[in-house]
Amino acid sequence: MAKLLMGVTSSISLQLLRGQLEYFSKQGYDIHLICSPSGEIDRMLPENITVHNVRMTREIAPFSDLLSLLRIIMIYLKVRPDITNVSTPKASLLCMIAAFLTRTPMRIYSVIGLRFETCTGKKRKLLHFIEKLVCKLSTTCLAVSSSLKEVLVEERLAPREKVHVLGSGSYNGLDLAEFQFDVVEVAHLKKQYSPDNRRKVIGYVGRLTKDKGIDDLVAAFTELSEEHENLKLLLVGDFEEGDMVSPLTEKRIEEHPDIVKTGFVPKTASYYRLMDVFILPTYREGFGNVILEAAAANVPVITTNVTGAKDAIIPNETGLLVEAGHVADMKKALMTLLEDTDLADKFSRNGRMRVGREFRSEIIWHQLDSVYRETEVDKQDVYEMEK
Repeated sequence: MAKLLMGVTSSISLQLLRGQLEYFSKQGYDIHLICSPSGEIDRMLPENITVHNVRMTREIAPFSDLLSLLRIIMIYLKVRPDITNVSTPKASLLCMIAAFLTRTPMRIYSVIGLRFETCTGKKRKLLHFIEKLVCKLSTTCLAVSSSLKEVLVEERLAPREKVHVLGSGSYNGLDLAEFQFDVVEVAHLKKQYSPDNRRKVIGYVGRLTKDKGIDDLVAAFTELSEEHENLKLLLVGDFEEGDMVSPLTEKRIEEHPDIVKTGFVPKTASYYRLMDVFILPTYREGFGNVILEAAAANVPVITTNVTGAKDAIIPNETGLLVEAGHVADMKKALMTLLEDTDLADKFSRNGRMRVGREFRSEIIWHQLDSVYRETEVDKQDVYEMEK
């Protein structure tokens, strides 16, 4: 039985792995997970997963990070995994260093996004260096989208032959069964968040941050709501201190009568049924998984022409692309789909079919299983860093 050790920084990231750990456990893997401690972990994981709690901070904290690294090294020495697969920035850095030092044969870095893309100056250089180090220490990099793979190669973070994409992309695929909606639950949510049937609902799901383009979305909606009285903006998510929106945007979200913020929601599938149009106005992504979720719920989508997000749609077939930061273009795209119901219906149908055809979880898991089983590592040379 192969030992597989996975690592994520926070239990929130386990939402991205829904179903995957159980699948690989059934395939015969002995699965271990390194994650920051949380009361939610036991509820979120199958019983036969061994959890190793190591506190990790999202931001750079040298002393705390060193202590975490030492604990993680001890875990690797104890478990002696055959394969490690890590994602999210802090867990990837610490676990990959530990895996390299303890000679784990197969070291997979699942690249789900690049924070340096929207940073400048010294912070960008530091984050770029960290990404390059993690890629260097890995034996394989799995990019969650083709455009992300191109950035990894163009930025010289990893050679092209070392970077792979599973299928059409995404980190974990999508379980379409989650989008067989409970009519009673949807009716309850509608009564709570959108009781007026005359209003068209523009929806967003995710963290309310600058990187996600929330400043632009709120600016676009504020202008649209002055021109059209029948609109509502539904924001399913919450603010994040590390990347706060502007004070003006925060004020508008809290005070505008037609903007609704739900706060953090662990299971978001039913919320898509409240939306007439979904928009992801992001400045960077690894892969726009929420776009797939909206498509699975038969909601037409708009997103930006940036790394990762653009891979989640086929322009003018399953959704519309706009340039990041272009509020006027965003307004135009939103009104196009709100007013042209035939086009919106076309995008909804095509998007749902594409999700079922290319992004079902089983497709991604099967290909990842092939990577685990078929990647041959020369154990005499595996511990040498690639040149």
